[in-house]
Order: sequence, then C-alpha cells, then structure tokens
Amino acid sequence: MSIQGATGVREADLPWVDIGVRPGYNQRYQGFFDAKRKIAARVGSLYAEPYYHSPRHRHTFQQVRYVLSGKMKYGHEVYEPGDCLYIPEGAYYGPIKPVGTEEQLHFADIQFEGPSGIPYPEPEVVVDAQRRLAQTGTFEEGVYTFASGRKRDAYEAILEEITGEKISYPKPRLNSYVVLRSSGIPWQAHDSLPGVESKHLAYFFETGPNIKIARLSDGAVLPSATPVGHRAVFLLAGNLKFDGKDFDTLSYFILPSGEAHPPLEAAPGAELLIVGWSPLGERVPFELV
Repeated sequence: MSIQGATGVREADLPWVDIGVRPGYNQRYQGFFDAKRKIAARVGSLYAEPYYHSPRHRHTFQQVRYVLSGKMKYGHEVYEPGDCLYIPEGAYYGPIKPVGTEEQLHFADIQFEGPSGIPYPEPEVVVDAQRRLAQTGTFEEGVYTFASGRKRDAYEAILEEITGEKISYPKPRLNSYVVLRSSGIPWQAHDSLPGVESKHLAYFFETGPNIKIARLSDGAVLPSATPVGHRAVFLLAGNLKFDGKDFDTLSYFILPSGEAHPPLEAAPGAELLIVGWSPLGERVPFELV
C-alpha cells in the first residue's frame, strides 16, 4: 500500500490471507510501504487454530506481538492476553503453538524493517513467491521441501526466491526476544490531556522501537501532532474517529515521521498499542503528543 500520509484501515475491510507457510492460521493485515518516506511495515492480526505450529526460526526484520486472546507457548514459556513480545531482527524464537482450547489464540502482529536496513518485503511479493514455490515443492509444518528433497525453513525459502540470493541474517542485538507483561505496568495519567492514560512498555536502541499503550476515556483526544520516527498504531479495543472517518476495534494506522497527522478521538473509548521506530537512525523518544 503506497501511502499519501497518515492513514488508517479497518481490519474488517481486509481479506483473509493464508499463504500456507505455517500450518493452522489465518491472518488479516495491511502493508504500509513508501520508498520516499522510507516506510516498510506490515500491521495485522494472526488467528491460530489449535493445531497451529511454527518451528524455531528467525527473521531479517523485527516484530512486536501483543496477545489479544487465548494463550501461546514459545518454547517452554506460556504467554497470555496483555503480554507484548519484542522480537529483534536475527534473533531465534519459537517453536510456537497455542495452549488450551477455551479461546482462539489471536495476537496483533507488527513487522517492520530493522536497524540493519535489510529491506522488508511487501506482503504481496511474499504471497507470489510462496505460490511459485508451491508449484514445484511442498510447505508443511513451517518447512519447505524442494522437488529434490532438500528442506529449508519456509520463510527463508520464500525470501531466497524473492532475492535470488542466500539469506544473510543480521547479528542480533539481543540474544532472544523480550516479553513485556503489560498487566504488571501501571497506567499513568497524562499531565495535560484529560482522559488519557498510558503505559510505557519499552524503548530499544537508537532507532527504537519505542512501545507504549494508550487508553482514552469517552471523548478523549490525542491531538494532531508531528511525530519523530514512524508510528504504527493498533486499535486494541474501542472506537476512534480519525481524519473524518470512524474506526472500530482492530483497526490499524500509520503515522509517518515528520508529517502532521489528524487527531485521534475516542468514540466512546479506546485502547491503543503504539510502536514508534526510525530506519533513519534518528532517536524516537516519543510522548503521546
């Protein structure tokens, strides 16, 4: 999606996507790409069935994941609603699978270019590469098997199909992913914005990500502002008015660095996951406005 500035999309308006790389999940997402603004990000939701399985693997990009419902197991650890995971580029994580059957595992998933500057591929390009590979080989349990019988991590095979080169991973800045237990972090009332509270979860490295949660009471507003660093916003709960449009739970927004965005007004209330970062090497120590 080439963007013209600050913009939002409703998840309910987006198609379901199942590219068959990992078994047992479907997702909705929106890619936000703009070479001029140096934005390369994907924001969306992943819904996992009980048999979902993702093997231990790593990526050339970074991710922020927030559990919305159900429980998921990473290795020996189990995470639940309110847990936020930061997965740096190059760091291994998994294997991953849901735990229990009371609620479907559902988590927000924000993926974006890391500080190494390795390009983050557009989702449509990934889908096309997967379909080409599926014509001659098979995807199963997160592994791609070539016609020759050679096996490769499914996503690695796709990236190599896209680039025509063997994948080279950046050296990870952390030895593993980081778990942020948002339920244990207190809400802090904003000094000058009535009805606005926030949780400051974490700020990593010189380029971010800077991760926060904001809660807006009925009619509260995050006013128009000009962010330093790009921001991806995931509407976890409630409703917002933005740029003359109404957005409900599970809507996503991109707010480009250095460009004024319209106010975000709770209608009636809203809770937001906000991730700020910069691929330009700028510091991104942001407040809510």
